[in-house]
Amino acid sequence: MQDSQERLRIRDVFREEWLSIFRDRRFMAILLITPIVYTILFGFLYSHQRITEMPVTVYDGDNSQLSRQIIQAFDSTDSFAVTRQATNQEDVVRQVETGEAKVGIVIPDNFTTRLKHGENPPVLTLIDGSNMMYSNSASRIANQVISSVSAGVSVNSMKQKGMNADQAASTLTTIPFRSRVLFNPVYDYKLFMPLGVISAALQQCLLLGIALSCTRDKEAGTWGRFGAWRNTPWRLAIAKLAPYYAAGAFNVLTVFSISALCFDIPFRGQVLPLILVSLVFNFALCGLGFLFSLFSKTRVDATQTLMLIAVPSFMLSGYTWPLEAMPGFLRGLAEILPLTYYLDAVRNITLKGLDITYVFKDMIALGVIGCVSLLVSFAIYPLFFRQHQTTGRHADVPAQDGFTLKG
Repeated sequence: MQDSQERLRIRDVFREEWLSIFRDRRFMAILLITPIVYTILFGFLYSHQRITEMPVTVYDGDNSQLSRQIIQAFDSTDSFAVTRQATNQEDVVRQVETGEAKVGIVIPDNFTTRLKHGENPPVLTLIDGSNMMYSNSASRIANQVISSVSAGVSVNSMKQKGMNADQAASTLTTIPFRSRVLFNPVYDYKLFMPLGVISAALQQCLLLGIALSCTRDKEAGTWGRFGAWRNTPWRLAIAKLAPYYAAGAFNVLTVFSISALCFDIPFRGQVLPLILVSLVFNFALCGLGFLFSLFSKTRVDATQTLMLIAVPSFMLSGYTWPLEAMPGFLRGLAEILPLTYYLDAVRNITLKGLDITYVFKDMIALGVIGCVSLLVSFAIYPLFFRQHQTTGRHADVPAQDGFTLKG
């Protein structure tokens, strides 16, 4: 034993490791190619550098040349896009709260007249703070827009009174401005990041559990027993997925309860909508996990595949960088990922307190993802057993506990 240890050399082990890397093409791709792919992916993701075309709703209570100039100044920037008109200030608040607009602008009634009489009625901007990427950018740029309009109006006013440009610039008066950030007025990261990270963890744990469940049978040599269900793959789906579906539901209740009760993460909505959207989210994950498991031969394969999905899934979900600011092809990829819709629904329920009508579209999208994944799985399921039989394994191999499945 001692002689063999003495003969073991560093260069031999070094050579062995290199050979093992190049023999396993999947592992080599993960080790050497994946970092390059992620770098290119995230480089494109943030290629716009800043958020553009944030939808804006406006209430113009003045309808004057000055108010129209303010609205035009917002719309002319590439950061904002005035897309809606509100009938009153309450309507502006409602549209921002429900996500119809990311920014609301309220120009008070008789704004110009009150300014001329020496009053200071402020132009109010309401900003959706449930996504800090929007609120940080919107607050800063809105302030710049008002300051720019204010400077221009003041200079023109002073020139009309006979002052030259230098005198006018030295006696500038500013347009009163006030900004109000909804849902997260102090820009607290505790109200933003934990919900996203928790949801991503729920996704990864459930996907991994399902994939490992199926690959465990393949490694143990008992996968062939499911050949009895080659024409009824829904039987395997129910048998394999039901326990993990229940575990996923338990995890949702547990982690969100701990978040709200122990760490003071706000929960402004109702529990039932969160439970319903979480159940549909788990359904979508079960469909995807089952599909991935069919292509994975071993638990290592399944783990490696899901690792490749986990990181971009969270980054592309629109949580850390809005979908509107992504290139078109990345936005299309994000729209087929379950986490995109689940995080949108979680924010609407927990931070905004919206009811189920505002997350119904997310539930529909998640249900479609789950159904499509399962239908594809059922379609290709028999093919795997034809391939399996060509390797010399019979479809009715008895399980390790002694029973054989009946079709």
